[in-house]
Amino acid sequence: MESYKAEIKKIPGCIIYYKDYFAPSLESFFNFTKDENFLQDLSDRVMKENPQIQLVDPDYNVLIYMDGEFRDKEVHYRFCDAVTGFGQDCEAYQFGELEPVTVVSVLHKGPYRNLGRAHAFARSWIKEHGYEQAGPPRDSAIDGCWNREREEEYLTEIQIPVRKAR
Repeated sequence: MESYKAEIKKIPGCIIYYKDYFAPSLESFFNFTKDENFLQDLSDRVMKENPQIQLVDPDYNVLIYMDGEFRDKEVHYRFCDAVTGFGQDCEAYQFGELEPVTVVSVLHKGPYRNLGRAHAFARSWIKEHGYEQAGPPRDSAIDGCWNREREEEYLTEIQIPVRKAR
């Protein structure tokens, strides 16, 4: 069993490009390889079609659970990648902004199929420490198939927006 730690963290606002996805399961969504990565293909397309912008450094991207809660079945994700400016919207993606937010941050090391454990820990921590959820949860991929050989080395930051409970 993983041992998780939680911390309160402020995430700055940023300009993003985004695209919504609907997946039958968490596992099916993450079923890609380094050579066949549809999220990387999207990023490459955005950068090619909008040469005046770049990805921010350090990289920041999140998958937002648009249904307002973590799910591992019938998932509506919004993939967001932070960029240096606005580009041209099209049928494949749009541009917008993520507002600054205070989150409970929990790091999950290992396969994506086990993300539910980290989300459950974060939800429990929120209740135990006098907070309440203030927006849909997010997963921010730090390490994955693009830079790690084994799933056990994947690193994902769970971010749940919070505010002090009333």
